Amino acid sequence: MMKITADNNNLAIMKEIGERVKRSRLDMQLTQKELAQRAGISARTLSTIENSGDVRLEILIRVLRAMGQVDNLNVLLPELEFNPEDYRTLGKSRQRVSKREKQNDHSSGWKWGDEE
Repeated sequence: MMKITADNNNLAIMKEIGERVKRSRLDMQLTQKELAQRAGISARTLSTIENSGDVRLEILIRVLRAMGQVDNLNVLLPELEFNPEDYRTLGKSRQRVSKREKQNDHSSGWKWGDEE
Protein backbone atom coordinates (compact mmCIF):
# COMPACT_ATOMS: atom_id res chain seq x y z
CA MET A 1 0.00 0.00 0.00
CA MET A 2 1.31 3.41 -0.96
CA LYS A 3 0.78 6.50 1.16
CA ILE A 4 -0.84 9.18 -0.99
CA THR A 5 1.09 12.45 -0.73
CA ALA A 6 1.45 15.65 -2.72
CA ASP A 7 4.69 14.22 -4.13
CA ASN A 8 2.78 11.50 -6.01
CA ASN A 9 1.71 12.26 -9.56
CA ASN A 10 -1.96 12.05 -10.50
CA LEU A 11 -1.56 8.71 -12.29
CA ALA A 12 0.06 7.10 -9.24
CA ILE A 13 -2.70 8.41 -6.96
CA MET A 14 -5.41 7.12 -9.32
CA LYS A 15 -3.75 3.71 -9.43
CA GLU A 16 -3.55 3.63 -5.62
CA ILE A 17 -7.25 4.49 -5.34
CA GLY A 18 -8.00 1.58 -7.67
CA GLU A 19 -5.86 -0.73 -5.55
CA ARG A 20 -7.68 0.37 -2.40
CA VAL A 21 -11.06 -0.29 -4.00
CA LYS A 22 -9.83 -3.76 -4.97
CA ARG A 23 -8.49 -4.53 -1.47
CA SER A 24 -11.76 -3.37 0.09
CA ARG A 25 -13.76 -5.54 -2.30
CA LEU A 26 -11.60 -8.57 -1.51
CA ASP A 27 -11.89 -7.90 2.25
CA MET A 28 -15.67 -7.96 1.77
CA GLN A 29 -15.27 -11.28 -0.07
CA LEU A 30 -17.05 -9.96 -3.15
CA THR A 31 -16.32 -10.77 -6.76
CA GLN A 32 -16.01 -7.94 -9.25
CA LYS A 33 -19.34 -8.99 -10.72
CA GLU A 34 -21.07 -8.88 -7.32
CA LEU A 35 -19.75 -5.44 -6.40
CA ALA A 36 -20.47 -4.11 -9.88
CA GLN A 37 -24.09 -5.31 -9.61
CA ARG A 38 -24.46 -3.66 -6.19
CA ALA A 39 -23.03 -0.41 -7.58
CA GLY A 40 -25.10 -0.53 -10.77
CA ILE A 41 -22.07 -0.54 -13.05
CA SER A 42 -20.54 -3.10 -15.38
CA ALA A 43 -17.87 -5.54 -14.19
CA ARG A 44 -15.63 -4.11 -16.91
CA THR A 45 -15.97 -0.61 -15.42
CA LEU A 46 -15.06 -1.95 -11.98
CA SER A 47 -12.08 -3.77 -13.47
CA THR A 48 -10.91 -0.52 -15.07
CA ILE A 49 -11.23 1.27 -11.74
CA GLU A 50 -9.26 -1.41 -9.91
CA ASN A 51 -6.50 -1.58 -12.51
CA SER A 52 -6.00 2.08 -13.32
CA GLY A 53 -8.10 4.12 -10.90
CA ASP A 54 -9.58 5.90 -13.91
CA VAL A 55 -13.12 6.71 -12.77
CA ARG A 56 -15.70 9.46 -12.87
CA LEU A 57 -16.56 10.82 -9.46
CA GLU A 58 -20.19 9.73 -9.74
CA ILE A 59 -19.12 6.14 -10.43
CA LEU A 60 -16.66 6.17 -7.52
CA ILE A 61 -19.46 7.34 -5.22
CA ARG A 62 -21.64 4.45 -6.45
CA VAL A 63 -18.86 1.96 -5.68
CA LEU A 64 -18.19 3.48 -2.25
CA ARG A 65 -21.92 3.38 -1.48
CA ALA A 66 -22.13 -0.28 -2.54
CA MET A 67 -19.21 -1.06 -0.19
CA GLY A 68 -20.77 0.91 2.67
CA GLN A 69 -17.88 3.39 2.61
CA VAL A 70 -19.48 6.55 1.28
CA ASP A 71 -19.13 8.13 4.76
CA ASN A 72 -15.36 8.02 4.24
CA LEU A 73 -15.73 10.97 1.88
CA ASN A 74 -16.01 13.10 5.03
CA VAL A 75 -12.38 12.26 5.74
CA LEU A 76 -11.41 13.19 2.20
CA LEU A 77 -13.20 16.53 2.25
CA PRO A 78 -14.26 17.43 5.79
CA GLU A 79 -17.11 19.85 6.28
CA LEU A 80 -15.67 23.29 6.95
CA GLU A 81 -16.56 25.19 10.07
CA PHE A 82 -18.18 28.57 9.62
CA ASN A 83 -15.50 31.14 8.79
CA PRO A 84 -15.56 34.12 11.22
CA GLU A 85 -15.16 36.51 8.29
CA ASP A 86 -18.49 35.25 6.97
CA TYR A 87 -20.21 37.00 9.89
CA ARG A 88 -19.54 40.23 8.01
CA THR A 89 -21.87 39.07 5.27
CA LEU A 90 -24.67 38.22 7.70
CA GLY A 91 -24.28 34.48 7.62
CA LYS A 92 -23.91 34.12 3.87
CA SER A 93 -21.16 31.73 2.84
CA ARG A 94 -18.52 32.97 0.46
CA GLN A 95 -19.39 32.40 -3.21
CA ARG A 96 -16.22 33.66 -4.89
CA VAL A 97 -12.80 35.12 -4.19
CA SER A 98 -11.88 38.59 -5.37
CA LYS A 99 -8.34 39.72 -6.04
CA ARG A 100 -6.99 42.37 -3.74
CA GLU A 101 -5.92 45.56 -5.42
CA LYS A 102 -2.20 46.04 -5.47
CA GLN A 103 -1.27 49.20 -3.62
CA ASN A 104 1.49 51.45 -4.90
CA ASP A 105 4.65 50.72 -2.98
CA HIS A 106 6.80 53.84 -2.74
CA SER A 107 9.20 52.27 -0.26
CA SER A 108 11.77 51.24 -2.88
CA GLY A 109 13.33 54.69 -2.92
CA TRP A 110 13.18 55.00 -6.71
CA LYS A 111 11.51 58.12 -8.09
CA TRP A 112 10.57 59.46 -11.49
CA GLY A 113 12.24 62.73 -10.74
CA ASP A 114 9.13 64.93 -10.88
CA GLU A 115 8.08 64.30 -7.26
CA GLU A 116 8.41 67.14 -4.82
